[in-house]
Amino acid sequence: MKINKIKLKNFKFHHDLKFDIRKQNCLIYGENGTGKSSIYEALYSNFYYYKNSDIVNGIFDIVSRFQHRDYPENMEVNISFDNQINLNRENYEITNLEILENQTIYFANERLLREITEKDFYNVLQNILQKHFPSLNDLDRIYANWIRKLNRPHNKQTLPEISLERIELDKQFKIQFLEYIPLDMINNILINHFDEKFEIEFKFEEPDLGTKKKVLEYPKISIAVKNINDRGDFQNHFNESKLKLIGIAIYFALAKKYETKESELKLLVLDDFLTSLDMANRKLIVQYILDDFGEYQKIILTHNIQFYNLIIRLLKLRKKDDKKEELTDWDIKRLFLSNISDNPISEIKSEKSFLEQAKDRLMAGDLPSSGNLLRKEFERIVHEFEILLELGKVEDMSNILNVLKEPKLYYPAPHKTIISFITTLEKFINLERSDGTPLSSDDKLSKIEKEIEKLKASKIDLSREETLEDGVQHSLLLSLQKTNFYNGIILNPLSHDDEEKEIYRKECLNIIELLSSLDIGLKKLKGNSYT
Repeated sequence: MKINKIKLKNFKFHHDLKFDIRKQNCLIYGENGTGKSSIYEALYSNFYYYKNSDIVNGIFDIVSRFQHRDYPENMEVNISFDNQINLNRENYEITNLEILENQTIYFANERLLREITEKDFYNVLQNILQKHFPSLNDLDRIYANWIRKLNRPHNKQTLPEISLERIELDKQFKIQFLEYIPLDMINNILINHFDEKFEIEFKFEEPDLGTKKKVLEYPKISIAVKNINDRGDFQNHFNESKLKLIGIAIYFALAKKYETKESELKLLVLDDFLTSLDMANRKLIVQYILDDFGEYQKIILTHNIQFYNLIIRLLKLRKKDDKKEELTDWDIKRLFLSNISDNPISEIKSEKSFLEQAKDRLMAGDLPSSGNLLRKEFERIVHEFEILLELGKVEDMSNILNVLKEPKLYYPAPHKTIISFITTLEKFINLERSDGTPLSSDDKLSKIEKEIEKLKASKIDLSREETLEDGVQHSLLLSLQKTNFYNGIILNPLSHDDEEKEIYRKECLNIIELLSSLDIGLKKLKGNSYT
């Protein structure tokens, strides 16, 4: 069971927004002011109806809080699932709430994760975490029921009797607290997933039993770092980044503890949840989410383009199966304003790859734009090779090409026919006429294509892969040599204003074919290099 269509009408920023989620997961990038967080809050208003008692009891007035200020008509949040069931809201009314029972649904944003470590932890349990993990209500009831009993008018207990009950209650609470809050799991996430060197613990402040009023107070719980004297000032002992990591570890440990194993829907919605963290920490957290929440439908919203690109890069480097990267499970979307006016309208569209965009521009007859997009695709592929082969810092593109085409980087002994082909190809690329002038692009291309046909007619069968390594090596060497040739014809000139350079449709078509071949080789190499 997964979400496949979302429709918002007159909800906060959005007058009318519709979009599909065609794949298992969805990553949405939108600049500030495009209505990204409005999507998060709209989904929250429907899915957390059964969790958040403030919504159920009308304390949190959804309509007055989220009604679009310029369109006072009905507010709608309509969600369709792949099993033909809908979870639709019209103002206060919501349909099919029963489908949310026993499902595993979590929402988190930057504010929530920050607040976990900012306040007394018992207050965090009462006012924040219970809304996400209803099982934690049992911890609150331990004291709430006792205090309610003592406040009844007919209660005649003396202060010593109340104090003794409080001591026993505190003992009971500490035992249950450690059963409900998975401390070992929290520290495991910090150390083994986030690569931190510290563990946390929870400290309980002993109650003052001197007066009945103080005896009836809720307990005071604080987060502390093991083996470090923070002098009772935990928040100021760590920087904002460390506090955020602790909040994230606590939230996700609770999420794993209280997930419903048999639920048809497992949903994780995250909105700009990693602000104030550097890229190294963000990478570790995203990897943890991809690994430990793999079976969830994940919807991630962000306004940070670096974080957006980081997720895409990680997805491309993760293996789904022998033929696909994990990115194939994600619908990549961009939220933007379709016009600039007093009442701008948001639209959301699926992102296309540089290669797909290049094909579109070529079909529209815009050769310069197509060429520049092809250059971006070329740089993307080379950069992924650079990461995959761990060549170190990004170098000049021509140097990277020279490194990439070295057979020793891939496998020790390429076939002698391949070596002969490379040598001949290099000669043709630098070939000149008898008068010393260089050959035209078409002449060079013709000679190279003849040489390729000769190679295909040779005894070596490049389509027959004796091993995966041989097949990948051959296809990569061919593609890299041909791409290196086109690099001097189309990829570089189109990034500059040069009226003398000619751009041909045929060259764009050829480079599209070459880059597609090179990308296939890259995917095969990924599949053989890591899991």
